[in-house]
Amino acid sequence: MRPPGAYCRLSHREIYRNPWVAVEVHEIIHPTGAAGEHVLVVTGRAAGVLVVDGDAFVLARQARFAADAEKLEIVKGGAGEGESPLACAQRELREELGFEAQSWRPLGSVYEIPSIVQDPVALFVARGLRVVPSAPEHVERIDAVRMSIDDAFRASVDGRIDDAVTLAALLRFRLRKL
Repeated sequence: MRPPGAYCRLSHREIYRNPWVAVEVHEIIHPTGAAGEHVLVVTGRAAGVLVVDGDAFVLARQARFAADAEKLEIVKGGAGEGESPLACAQRELREELGFEAQSWRPLGSVYEIPSIVQDPVALFVARGLRVVPSAPEHVERIDAVRMSIDDAFRASVDGRIDDAVTLAALLRFRLRKL
């Protein structure tokens, strides 16, 4: 017997894979009992870092394909095989912005699109920055953007920051008074 609200996954097939993402098509029974098909995006575990430097955040600005625009967001990326969420966050911060942090605090996890993306993103706050060489992937151009904490919250309200994971990290930071 299925628990209430559970999907029954009957079968699946992978229709696409690259080093970062796979796309699967699942034959399912919906919680209502109706038969159907559902697409699942499998990204693997990921982590995001809200970087705090004194009275400012350091955000990442980079081009995003689906949005066809540059987006202002927290540092984030996928974990390697066997890599913990914290180790992933630390590596992504080094690679993308060229920082190491002395202090790390967890902010919990969030789902980007829980209807189609399988794994949540583990969120962290990083403080006590030290500059190190950055090493973005060869296809990335990432600019560090220093923004006052107050301006970042205004930007999250007026739409200048519109990345959902970044908005969730900012909300948790503010409400937890970190």
